[in-house]
Amino acid sequence: MSIKGRFERFTKNIRPTDEHIDEANRQVDYMVERLHGIVAGDGSFTLEKVLRAGSNAKHTSLRRTAENIFDVDLGAYYSGKGATKQKLDTLLHFTRDRLAEIYENVKSRDDFEVLSSAVRVKFRSGIKLNVDVAPIIRDDSLGLVNGGWIPRADGWRLTSVTAHNDFVRTRSARSGKVSGPVKFNRLVRMVKWWNNLRADLVQPSIFCDLVTAAAFENVGVTNEWRTSLIQVFGFLRKHQFLSPIVFSDCYDARKVKLPKDAVVVMDSVNPGNNVTGLWTDETRRAYLEQVQNAHDSMMYARSFELDGDEEGAVDRWCEVFGDEFRDLSEEDN
Repeated sequence: MSIKGRFERFTKNIRPTDEHIDEANRQVDYMVERLHGIVAGDGSFTLEKVLRAGSNAKHTSLRRTAENIFDVDLGAYYSGKGATKQKLDTLLHFTRDRLAEIYENVKSRDDFEVLSSAVRVKFRSGIKLNVDVAPIIRDDSLGLVNGGWIPRADGWRLTSVTAHNDFVRTRSARSGKVSGPVKFNRLVRMVKWWNNLRADLVQPSIFCDLVTAAAFENVGVTNEWRTSLIQVFGFLRKHQFLSPIVFSDCYDARKVKLPKDAVVVMDSVNPGNNVTGLWTDETRRAYLEQVQNAHDSMMYARSFELDGDEEGAVDRWCEVFGDEFRDLSEEDN
């Protein structure tokens, strides 16, 4: 069994199964259809649209494991007299109550949780998933399709569901021009798998999107997984988060007033949001140590592979992706 073949199976098996995705889509379609009707019947607000967001929409979501909770993110765009960013907290509870009405005879109140930025609906039978519905108030001041205010733990934030999805989609299309299996969204998925094993240093999904994109802009992808991953981690190892990571997809990066934070990884949609705003220099050094360890293991794995020692290579890749790399890359998976 070749390492190349193992990676093809691993990259396939860390994504949600088609059955899981189809069932999640069925649950979401039912929820969205009913939510439109219930909000209209209440009359307090108008629900203009509900858009898919997050990893599921970007095709970077991971299979459900102890570390990776399979979820679906939705952006619910509200309008009406009371639909202002000052009332987003009200909209969170309004959304929770309307969602509870949809399942009033089949789900308990505990299955509906108001988070800082969304309402979580928990499904624990069948495929087991979370659906997070974030209320959004339309605002076109960023000049982006489907721009709007979304509640966050640190206040309200202006963003665009569509622009975030397009950030990954366009790079996935560009990576497809290189012969071979490596696609940007699948590369992000592998970085997320590694990131989710970092214990106290785990970063949000958007961070993985952005740093993988920074590496992609700098070194691109190769025609195989192993060297593409080595390039991503090699870029981060050299960059060391010492200079800002910023993109010009939705604004002119040259004109952005960058914050004076220890580490700057700017949201690709909102130039006022530094994803690593809470990082200290200690955080930077600790995360880079993890990056260096992963890069070292990758280089050893590559050396073992070239020497024909498959078991030695697998052991080193397990240092990167955990022991599940061995199981999920076996031929019977």
